[in-house]
Amino acid sequence: MRLTLSTKLAYWFGQLAEGLMNSGLGLLLLFYYNQVLDLPGSLCGLALLIATVSDAVTDPMMGTISDNWRSRFGRRHPFMYASALPVALFFYLLFNPLVTLVTTEFSLFLWLTGFAILARMAMTLYHVPHMALAAEMTTDFDERTSIVAYRMAFGQVGWLVTAGLGFGVFFVATDEYPNGQLNAAAYPPLILILAVGMFVSIAVTSMGTQHLVPYLPRSRSTPDRYSLSRILSDLKKALTNRSFFWLVMSQITASVAVGVSGALGLYVNTFYWELSPSQIPFLVGCSMIALTLGYLVSPQFGPRMEKRTLYVVGFGIWSIMTVVPYALRFVGLFPEIASMPALVVLIACTMASTFCGAQLVVASNSMMADVADEHDLDSGTRSEGVFFGAVAFSNKAANGIGAAIAGISLDLIAWPTGPGIKTAADVDPATLTSLAIVAGPIIALSFIPCYVCIRRYTIDRARYGEIKQVLSRRSGL
Repeated sequence: MRLTLSTKLAYWFGQLAEGLMNSGLGLLLLFYYNQVLDLPGSLCGLALLIATVSDAVTDPMMGTISDNWRSRFGRRHPFMYASALPVALFFYLLFNPLVTLVTTEFSLFLWLTGFAILARMAMTLYHVPHMALAAEMTTDFDERTSIVAYRMAFGQVGWLVTAGLGFGVFFVATDEYPNGQLNAAAYPPLILILAVGMFVSIAVTSMGTQHLVPYLPRSRSTPDRYSLSRILSDLKKALTNRSFFWLVMSQITASVAVGVSGALGLYVNTFYWELSPSQIPFLVGCSMIALTLGYLVSPQFGPRMEKRTLYVVGFGIWSIMTVVPYALRFVGLFPEIASMPALVVLIACTMASTFCGAQLVVASNSMMADVADEHDLDSGTRSEGVFFGAVAFSNKAANGIGAAIAGISLDLIAWPTGPGIKTAADVDPATLTSLAIVAGPIIALSFIPCYVCIRRYTIDRARYGEIKQVLSRRSGL
């Protein structure tokens, strides 16, 4: 099977849906419920943690089901089609609590918890099969890296759309709201546009890759066994793969760190760096451009270094550049706050960190496809869904567990909320410093456990060559 450019474009376009959802959850959700709707940070964190725990069940479940599904539409596509409307609907309702039903703090907590779970479950229905599809489209060691890289680049378009529309159109400064992101009325129309974009993205990629189904691997198992024991059995078998276990542990560690950083980003940019509503989208836009460039360039690094090396270097530099601006301000070397030199330093550090962070994302997704082939070699079963269910969970951990930790941290440092908090002048300087310590040095320390885990990943180019040769002989190719 040869992959045409139009087929690849259709597949890559599907990542826009996850980009739109993740940007909404990562950039806006915690800030919206905590700072705008005045729900305590600990309750926000608990709600998002509960939603993430549900992913620990639904993601591997979706992996097992799609691995073993049989239909004329293939293993993956029926679920991709079925997800389009629920994803858009639940995401919209997540940001639009009905005032007639949500009248107390506890009811607002329940609304956040319930629709966060539903939105994530709907995305699982789509995202796990969509990612697993990449491992089935090609077995080429380097082409997998390029497919993942360009897919992730399309995902960044979602972040650019959210940041551009949000801060460029809906969050513009007014006399009443100097920081427009504090205006509750600005959220519903923005979220509606994002929800429609998710629906279109899923529909296009599902229809645009449907013709691949006759050429894709088919289930070798009985199609009617989807019990909890079957799911746990598949996950247990996957975890016996040493590379899979340590890759997942490392991914979750890195993803949570990125999630905490993203969830606190709007707080830090608004109150600690004192960026204006016009400067925040510029900073976010530069970050997304750097991340997209990182994705586009990463296939050039693939043939020149091992994927594990690219993973370590990428996350290491991300960690260093994340802490640099905070360290400069702590020692008195950072330019004057709210000045143009300060913005330039922030942009430079952010672009460097996100460019390198892209290498981690591409390498880890490509590595997971290689792990799926090693599992096929050892067990004789194709289980891409199970493995990419783990990837999906680590991705959601970035938003869920990361946002939960961020929300709890806000309460621990006694972060003020409510309509009276509009600028940095309304926040105690000691509280601002505590926010900076969490968003900078503490997050950067996550590199240590991440590195300890990924060192135990064992598949390199030579090992994968051996795996591919045996699998080819087994299939008679």
